Formats: sequence, C-alpha cells, structure tokens
Amino acid sequence: MSRVRFILYPVLAFFLLIPVRLSAQEAEDNTFGGWEFIDINHDFDGSPFFAKFYFEHDNFQYKRFQDWYTRTTFGVKILPWLKADLAYDYIQYPSYATHKAVFDVMATLKEGSFSASIRERYMHDWTPSLGTQGNILRSRLKVQYDIPDTRFSPYLAVEVFTWGDVWKRTRHYVACDYGITGKIQFEAYYMYYAFRDIPAEHVIGLGFNVDI
Repeated sequence: MSRVRFILYPVLAFFLLIPVRLSAQEAEDNTFGGWEFIDINHDFDGSPFFAKFYFEHDNFQYKRFQDWYTRTTFGVKILPWLKADLAYDYIQYPSYATHKAVFDVMATLKEGSFSASIRERYMHDWTPSLGTQGNILRSRLKVQYDIPDTRFSPYLAVEVFTWGDVWKRTRHYVACDYGITGKIQFEAYYMYYAFRDIPAEHVIGLGFNVDI
C-alpha cells in the first residue's frame, strides 16, 4: 500500500498543477487536444461491490482549457463476466457546469491472452445555467491482448454515441496499457473523434489506472 501511495501522490499533484488558460473563445484550431486522467478503483473484500473515482482534464493543443470532470461510481459484479454500475459526473467548462447521471452494463469474455468487452452506457445530462438537458446512449466494443511475458496490453476500441435512430458521434481508439506494478497501470491512447456536425478531433490520452 505504501508503494501505491508513493506513486499515486505525485500523479495527483501533476493533474492538479496543470497550467491552463481559461479563455472560452480563441481563434485557433481545436481539432487536436490532450486528455489527462486518473482512474482509481476499489473492490470491497468479500463482496461483489466496487467503487471508482475518475478525474480527467481536457485541453486544446495543450494550450487552452476545454473542460475537466469527475465521475464517482458504485457498482456490482453480477456474474464473473457481467457487471453494472451507477455514476454521477460533474463537468466544468470555462463558463458553465454540467451534471450527468450514468448507468453502465458491461460484459467481458476472455480466452487466453485475449479479452473482448461490450459496454452499453446510458447518460442523462442537465446544465442548470443554460436550462438544457438531454439523453445519449454510448455503445462500446473493446478488444485487448496481454502480450505474454511483458507488461504491455494493447487494445482497440470503438464507441458509438446515439439517441433513438440518430448518430451523434464516434470514438476510435488505438491504445496500450503498461503495468507499472500489480496495482498501477499507465495507459496511453490515440483517439479519432468523429462528430455529426463539426470537424473531427485527434486526441492523445495519457493517464493512470490505480487499484487501492
């Protein structure tokens, strides 16, 4: 546990001290950005329940603040291959905040070093200062391979955002996890983010997954 804390505290400090400019509008290209995150997981001993806390900081071109958000999650492992959870998101943009209620169901199948997961996520968001709210369904397929005798686990994923019969946007991931310790992973990804009405974004994601 002391080793986890030794690595975790500097990681948290890094995210809290990221310099940003909070100007909401600038004449610059917003099709490239960086997402930095930390995902903290805890399984309750002797029970199927788990909890998670997630923090992410998003920026345009590593120059301008896009948003940051937290997600607090409580869930249950229904079967060895099936789990469900409820979460609350708080998202802070430069000039307003958004709240989201999140419900997930995810199934994971494993065969040797390969694993595949399908996740369905329903989200309801509301923004009090703007008087808006909405719904979205996010369907994700992820395929991962644990390279034998290494700490590397590359994966591919695609996530489709829809509501009713309307396509909203799609995320395409090329990524890899690296096991620093048995409880801490470093994760890096490239994401191509396609939208319905605006130009696509290219995102570099860097972060840590921590079990406590």
